[in-house]
Amino acid sequence: MPKEIHATKLAILKATERLVAAHGFEATSLRAITAAAKVNLAAVNYHFSTKDALILAMLNRRLGPINEARLLLLDQFEQEAGEKPVALEKILEALFRPVLDKVSGRSHGGRDFLRLLGLALSEPSAYLKPLVEKEFSEKTRRFHRALRRALPDLSECEAYWRLHFAHGVFLHTVTHSEVLECTSRGRCRISDREATLQRIIHFCAAGLRSAA
Repeated sequence: MPKEIHATKLAILKATERLVAAHGFEATSLRAITAAAKVNLAAVNYHFSTKDALILAMLNRRLGPINEARLLLLDQFEQEAGEKPVALEKILEALFRPVLDKVSGRSHGGRDFLRLLGLALSEPSAYLKPLVEKEFSEKTRRFHRALRRALPDLSECEAYWRLHFAHGVFLHTVTHSEVLECTSRGRCRISDREATLQRIIHFCAAGLRSAA
């Protein structure tokens, strides 16, 4: 988030985030946003011009810092590895830990963030495509390169498939934790963040290393 942000603008962004997380992009109206933020339509027009621009600003506010944290962690692991490829488990940690750290901060909108992440990937309207390309496609290609160095026997295409599957495992685990708790009768929970992260990493690493 910027160092300084106008209070009205921040109120609009937070209201948009809550409503979109609950109802989706299309079902969230400007009228609902202004009511939740306790502002008038002129304030939305002044700060964002259009609903599409508001949605993009809201997503950039959340997704940008998360993906930058991912790349910084990958940078750190690459520096530590020197000339050698980064260990597969470290690549997965860089991919997953920043998101899980965000989710664990429930008081700071962690659940809303997960919902927004899922919506951005599942409802890629035309105006969202540049954001998806910037915040997902470009960043994924960076992890793809690291993955191919760690697993040189994988073809370029196979590496994309497996990275996509790994994303799916992670997102399903953290967005549907209540299903896990229910089916296991409470024996399996994701409340232990570190243990959950390690389980996901070990599972995904095994799949990534499996024979093509």
